[in-house]
Amino acid sequence: MMKRNIFALMVLLIFGAIGVSAQVKEPVKWKFEIKEVNQYEVQVVAHATIEDGWKTYGVNVPEGGPVATEFTFEGMENAKEIKKPVEVTKPIVKHDDVFDMEVPFFKHEATITHNVRITKRPATVKGYLTFMCCDNETCLPPTDVEFEFQVK
Repeated sequence: MMKRNIFALMVLLIFGAIGVSAQVKEPVKWKFEIKEVNQYEVQVVAHATIEDGWKTYGVNVPEGGPVATEFTFEGMENAKEIKKPVEVTKPIVKHDDVFDMEVPFFKHEATITHNVRITKRPATVKGYLTFMCCDNETCLPPTDVEFEFQVK
């Protein structure tokens, strides 16, 4: 019985140590806010803070390149997506050796906006932003970050 307890304790310690060392990397952190444009329109503002050595991609990435940053609106009430996303922060455009093409990307920070038409108040503006980030050695899989705002 004592050997079984010691074995169970060792297994827990080993897996506990593995769990601590296998922390998820989050080199890009997003914050969202909503701004009133006028009575019938609001703007979702997505601001990224990007760790040194990492980059995330623009909204206009050529076919065959990395995953572009993209807004997806769903589950909205009394609101609908209009226009196209706008890169407030100007992306750097350089040749990427991995994808062998010119690719727009952001380092350190990025701000991207997308406008939404309000058809009736109150309204719910809801969805997620998909992005991909890479450093010089690896790329993390595309990630979705949700947002939701009540417009009164």
